[in-house]
Order: sequence, then C-alpha cells, then structure tokens
Amino acid sequence: NEYKSYLRMALSVSWVEIFLITALVKLLLFHSYHSTDFEVHRNWLALTHSLPLKQWYYEDTSEWTLDYPPFFAWFEYLLSFPARYLDLKIVDVKNLEYSALSVKLYQRLTVILSDSILCFACYRVHCAVMETSGNSGKESNNNDFLLKIMVSACYLCNAGLLLVDHVHFQYNGFLSGIYLLSLVMLQQNSIILSGLFFTMLLNFKHIYLYVAPAYFVYMLRLHLKKPFKLANVNIVGLVKLGLVVIGVFVVSFGPFLYHIPQILSRLFPVQRGLCHAYWAPNFWTLCNIGDIIGAKVLNKLGWIGDYGRHPMMSGLVQVSEFVVLPNITPAHTAALTLLAITPALVKLFNAPLLLNFLKTATITAFSSFMFGYHVHEKAVLVILIPYGLLLFEDKHLAKLYYLLSLTGTYSLFPLLFQLQELWLKPVVLCLVHAVMYIVLEVYHGNLSFTKLEKGYLYCTPLHFILVEVILPVLLPQFQFLPLLLYSVFCTAGFIYNYCALYINLLYSCQ
Repeated sequence: NEYKSYLRMALSVSWVEIFLITALVKLLLFHSYHSTDFEVHRNWLALTHSLPLKQWYYEDTSEWTLDYPPFFAWFEYLLSFPARYLDLKIVDVKNLEYSALSVKLYQRLTVILSDSILCFACYRVHCAVMETSGNSGKESNNNDFLLKIMVSACYLCNAGLLLVDHVHFQYNGFLSGIYLLSLVMLQQNSIILSGLFFTMLLNFKHIYLYVAPAYFVYMLRLHLKKPFKLANVNIVGLVKLGLVVIGVFVVSFGPFLYHIPQILSRLFPVQRGLCHAYWAPNFWTLCNIGDIIGAKVLNKLGWIGDYGRHPMMSGLVQVSEFVVLPNITPAHTAALTLLAITPALVKLFNAPLLLNFLKTATITAFSSFMFGYHVHEKAVLVILIPYGLLLFEDKHLAKLYYLLSLTGTYSLFPLLFQLQELWLKPVVLCLVHAVMYIVLEVYHGNLSFTKLEKGYLYCTPLHFILVEVILPVLLPQFQFLPLLLYSVFCTAGFIYNYCALYINLLYSCQ
C-alpha cells in the first residue's frame, strides 16, 4: 500500500512541482565554470541601466558589445533594476570583469527563473499531445506521467540546455519556451498567436531566422487554397497576420529608428570568419579537414611554400583563409543554405501539413547549421526544439531525435574545458539520455537502432576518453587536436541525421 501511495504521488506530479525539482537540480550547478558570456550579460545589464537608449548599440567600453535585437536589450534593462538593489556595482558600465558572489547569485537565479516560461510551454505541449492522442480520464494516468517525463527530458531538462545555460551561461531556456509556444499555437490552429510569438522571438534573438523560411511558406500556404486564384486567397487573414508581424517590429525597432543601421551592423558582423574558434560540426569542418590535408600534401610535393600553422587551426575568432580551397564568403554560405532548404520548402508548399511543417522547420534550422557562416555549436539547440515534437509521431523520428540530441549535446562538450567539469559533462548527458531512452522504449517499443547507429553510439564513450583523457596527457602540445576530433566525430553524426530526416520528409506519403 505504501508503494502504491508513492506511485500515485509520482503519477500526479504537477508541472509546478516539476519546475521546482528541476530548479533545485540547476542550483546544484551554481559553482560550476562559467564562460565569458557571464561578463557579456553583466555588461549588458550595466549599459542598458546606466546609459540612454540611443547609446545602447554604440557603447564599446567593454569588448562585449550589445549584439542582440532590441527585445533582448529591454529584457536586460528590466533585469537591471533588481540587480541594482542587490549590488550597485553590477550595473556600473565601467566596472569590467566584475565577478563578485552577488553577480553570480543574481545571474544564475535569473536564468533559472526565466525557465518558468519554458516550463509553461512544456505544459502546453503536454496538453496538446494528450488532446491529439485522445488520452483523457483516469485510465490515462500512466501515459500522462510518461509524456511529462518525455517533454521534461526534451526541453526543461534538456542536457544541452543544462550545460549551455546553467554551466556555460546563457538565456536559451526562455527563448526555447517562446519558440515552443509558437509551435503549439500552430498545432491548435492559432495562426495569429503563433506569428506573434515567433516574431517576438526574432526580436529577442536573431538566430531564429534559421526557421523563418519554414514559417513564411507554411503560413502563406495556409491562406492560399487550390486552385491558386485571387478568390481562394484569405486576404483578411494575411492582412491580420502581416499587421501583427509589422506591429511587433515597430514596437521593437521603433525607439531605435535612427540607429537601425548601427543595430544591423551589430547583429550581422561578417568580420568573425567562416568558422568559430571551435568548429561547429558541419559541412565546413569537412572543408577545413580537406584543406589541411591538401595543403600538407601540396607542401610536401613542393607545389606550395611553407604556410606555418594552418589558418583554420588558430583557435581564434577571426577571418581565416583557406590555403588550397577557394575562400568562402557570407554570400556563398547564404546561397548554399537557400539551395539546401528549397526542396523542403517546395514539399511544404505542396503539402502544407503540420507534420511537414515541423520537419521543414527542423530541416531549415539544420541546413543553416550545416552550411551557414560563422555557426556556433550552440545553434544545435534551435534544431532540437521542433525536432522534439516529432518524437511523438513515430518510432523512426523518435530514434533520429534521440541520436541528434545525444550527438548535439556531446558536440557542446568543448565549451566546458576545465578539469572540474570533466566528470559533469558525461554525467549530465548519460542521465538525461538514459531517462529519455527508457521512456521512448516504453512509449514506442524497441527503437531498433541499425548496426551503424549502434556502432556510432558505442564509439562515443571511446572518443570521449581519447580526446579528454589520453590526448591531453600524451600530446599536450597539440591543443587544437581534441577540438578537431570533436568536430569531425560529431560532423559524421550530424550529416547522417540530416540526410535521414530530409529523406523522411521528401519520401513521406503526406
């Protein structure tokens, strides 16, 4: 009887209780390493609080200048007021590299509390899935609990978010929540609300432009009926949607009307180079490896002179040129990305179903990640948000999501490079994905990994030991080698997943 009572308590856990439990877990990461992004956001608190609005996007006392859209600037502005009463030095724009305990406490807590938006979005996802699957009444308790655990593992306790937001330090959680709310609104045919949430999201963080083409095609197509003629266009609906989108941009950029060129120069810098200091696992990793090998071969043959350390292995954020291959500009990456997403957008236009939209949104984000200019490894989180909603559809998509979630989280390990986090990274990855695997097995049955997929999964811990333990001990002078091996290994997993999902979209019957 005591066991049954504990079971009933577990099955009836609410989303508020789940949020509190996860918040306690995140508090345990309080003293973990934090990146320079910690000072970035402290500086943004200070400059938005201390300076007049017209100077926000010009201030450069710190090297960490404001380079997010206006809504995020206003978000920092609101956070600056409690910070002022906690410690006035936090909002002093001249007080660079301030890292007192008060700053750490305040900024860590604001990330945890802002995750309440993500928790609310998880609640809406859970309700939407329960409604569409027809689960209701007392007999659905087990499925209800299973879905809560699944949604929590995918979003609220996502391993990548835990490492990036609550260790490395950023505010991706609440942004993921806004994105999820936009997707849920589409599931419930609330097109205007979905457009409102997504446009707000773009004005918080412009990386979500990755999925804007999918939104544009899907929402346009929802207002067009076959045969395509003026009488079959929902003009009123399009006008309403357009006014909402324009209205949000006016509210966001209106106060900065005379400073828009300066804002755009901050949002879209092109002087940072094709690849980040740590190469994101994408197509350009293959080009980098090809150029490194080609340069060495041609140098040995005497066809090119000595070029010293290869420019792509500098480990610095800068414009670097290939030695052998033609150099890639932002225009090249934009054209390649557009080419990559076109088949998915055509499929979506011809078959404007919600399932196809979720796949296309995932693929457009994936394509931008694979072929974009100066892609950050953290951008994998943008791919995983719509992808997570696909795991409720069928076993194959659930398996692909699981593989990308694990590989994507693993690709974030180089962000946490201090020895004290050596154990934390695999523990977080294994715990979250062990729970996810068990729940998916119960929900879908055997996930049926192929031999190739199993081989990749089995190689992951061996790769971790090689790059995190063996190489630093035996070859400490080759500091970039572990990063290179991380990029190459994860690129293989990303390419496999990208191709598998694209094939699933293009050859599905829907």
